[in-house]
Amino acid sequence: MSEQTSPRKVFHKLPAAYKKIPDIDMERDIRVRLLGKVVEKTDDGIMLSDGFSNARILISKEIADGLNLDDQIRVFARVLITETGPEFRAEIIQDMHVADMELYQKVFFSQV
Repeated sequence: MSEQTSPRKVFHKLPAAYKKIPDIDMERDIRVRLLGKVVEKTDDGIMLSDGFSNARILISKEIADGLNLDDQIRVFARVLITETGPEFRAEIIQDMHVADMELYQKVFFSQV
């Protein structure tokens, strides 16, 4: 007697789009990549500034404790719409202290 197996479901995450904080479309963007500096630490995360605006990034206290004010990081995050405004749940945080911000802006945000 042969056993029938159901097909495996494969789930794919949508790619995280390179975005400046003010350019995030809360209706369409699901996952984003943000590059900026830590400007504030809170009980449930950090405030990130990309030089254009600030974003509240939700992360665990343990991870937030490993970050310092003015650390330059890239955050891959899920976009959340809340009653108090937009928030971002961090999935990946990368140290970007060696990144050339001018070159990064030119490569990802220049209008060609």
